[in-house]
Amino acid sequence: MPSSRPLRADARRNREALLAAAREAFLTGEADAHVEEIARRAGVAVGALYPPFETPEALVGGGYRPEG
Repeated sequence: MPSSRPLRADARRNREALLAAAREAFLTGEADAHVEEIARRAGVAVGALYPPFETPEALVGGGYRPEG
């Protein structure tokens, strides 16, 4: 169950960087990019993917969401 506490600033930056890297990969036709590659492009460790994106599918879903 997600916490109601706000994300720490570093966790929020990592999440935003991961979503931006995922979005860029998908927009350039790299929908099959591995999560390790997405993390590398975002400049974060693979461990930063968890818990915000517990599965690769969650990252894909987040990458496809429109910014708003």
